[in-house]
Amino acid sequence: MNKFRTAALALVLALAFCLPAMAAELRLAQVADVSSLDPHKVSDIYSANVIRQIYSNLVQVNENMEIVPDLAEKWENPDDLTWIFHLRKGVKFHNGEPFTAADVKYTVERIRDPKTASPGATHLKEVASVEAVDDYTVKIVTKRPFAPMLMSLTRYETSILCEKAVAAAGADYGSKAAVGTGPFKFESWSRGDKVVLVKNPDYFRGAAAIDTVIYRGIPEDATRLVELESGGIDVIPGNFPYQEFENIEKNDKYLTYKIPAMSTLYMGLNTEVKPLGDKLVRQAMNYAVDKQGIVDAVYFGYAAPSRGPLSPVIWGFDPGRKDAYAYNPEKARELLKKAGYADGFDMTIYSDNRTERRSAAELIQAYLAEVGIRAQIELMEWSALLSTSAKGIGGGFMLGWTGTGDADGGLTPVYHSANIGSSNRFRYKNEALDALLEKGTATLDQEARKKVYAEAQELIVEECPLVFMISQELLGASTSKVKGFKLYPNMISPLYSVTLAE
Repeated sequence: MNKFRTAALALVLALAFCLPAMAAELRLAQVADVSSLDPHKVSDIYSANVIRQIYSNLVQVNENMEIVPDLAEKWENPDDLTWIFHLRKGVKFHNGEPFTAADVKYTVERIRDPKTASPGATHLKEVASVEAVDDYTVKIVTKRPFAPMLMSLTRYETSILCEKAVAAAGADYGSKAAVGTGPFKFESWSRGDKVVLVKNPDYFRGAAAIDTVIYRGIPEDATRLVELESGGIDVIPGNFPYQEFENIEKNDKYLTYKIPAMSTLYMGLNTEVKPLGDKLVRQAMNYAVDKQGIVDAVYFGYAAPSRGPLSPVIWGFDPGRKDAYAYNPEKARELLKKAGYADGFDMTIYSDNRTERRSAAELIQAYLAEVGIRAQIELMEWSALLSTSAKGIGGGFMLGWTGTGDADGGLTPVYHSANIGSSNRFRYKNEALDALLEKGTATLDQEARKKVYAEAQELIVEECPLVFMISQELLGASTSKVKGFKLYPNMISPLYSVTLAE
């Protein structure tokens, strides 16, 4: 019997050594499903996070929002209008096609083509021409000096595409095909369920430690938390339930993450809808809402009242700004009376169904009711809210904006009139503001730029095509086996360096 057991044990051990190692699978839960994996077709953070794993850019940002090389090993700016990028050699797309300067040229031209209708086109609005000097050199010339060029090229919308892959997939590109040069390859997308990525063994920095990445869209806070606690997911990469964060911080089974975010959250107002086109009405609505009340009740203190249209962590934020519109319902009533709405008016607030947005909308509804504005709330699916608000929604809408880390990216996409119909969901037009934003991008002296953007922020607060709410803290959590995960201020965290402990 002993000899039999010994032989059996030896056989088991031999088989164990012959078996392949268990694949490392990282499962993440986001608030919503992706809308597309075509970088030129999206403007939401959930798609951006997945895109970040699939694609590479010419340049990227690190966790401190500093610009670092990506597909471009180095670059130079020989004059105020010219940018020359020297590309990595030997890089391949996921379909095996070699990466060259022609792909950069194609990407820049596609995003700028009006037929593409890309929300990200604003980031390259000043490009006059792009030239593939040779296979590994790209020259971009701008119409005028464009100070935020490098930061704009870090955006997920400017990820580098493979022309052959886009042409081959046709209308299915972004849903059934997504081809980049990043550390993970697209495998599948089950709408409303999950996106599956697999390791790219030929990634130019070396293969990632994780074999498979799964992103799931889970709108309900409680469900995401239960999935983390039960082992159904490994990471909640931001949008952690605020009310539960203090408790999970105390539990050594989990790792928690907390940083100031670049994002600002607000209730946008369609200024083409009466009476929201009246500045006095918009100002009244801002005075009517208690921002600190929202911070306390909805975000459990993990936020601060907005001091304007930019988060304090974005370059160009005016540090001299105070909170935008201190709570003053009496002032709100005075302004409504002055505007001819002493008896208030009816309106609709549109929101997706995530807990904090819905709760904030309900608080705003109550605050507005105190000054006579009768608001009803209509809940929409996330992608529907994005697409409908881009075309012009019939009232207020609960959204946020992150930007690029530079004041241009934080302001121009959402406030410049050229972006009405895409990322300017307020449908707001102001020639003086347009001129300031254009001056800011063309001013190369950084101190002078700060003054321009300070003036722009003051004008936006005065005109308020939105109800200012909060600048948030970004919260995340993972199981303790997750190593190397970091939250980024832009809410887009790369997964290349993440490992899973045994």
